[in-house]
Amino acid sequence: MTEIEKNTGMTDADCEYWDDYFTKTAYEPGPNLMELGVKPGFARKALLLYELDEEVAEYLRKQSETFHKSQTQVINDLVHEKLAVGV
Repeated sequence: MTEIEKNTGMTDADCEYWDDYFTKTAYEPGPNLMELGVKPGFARKALLLYELDEEVAEYLRKQSETFHKSQTQVINDLVHEKLAVGV
């Protein structure tokens, strides 16, 4: 048993396979924000919208533009409205 096998439980062949795989395969941990048109520094706002369905995200965008508020402020207003009516 080699030192690698002792430390990882993988054979040399396994290590070579995974090394080759991760060297040649691009890894993207989430949405490519640049492709979505998100400028650097604005990712926090965009990630919120990424998790919402398209209709909700569009509604938030329109409300945000109409009332000159951030999308987070629009969400806060909606939640406070629901809390006020006891829903």
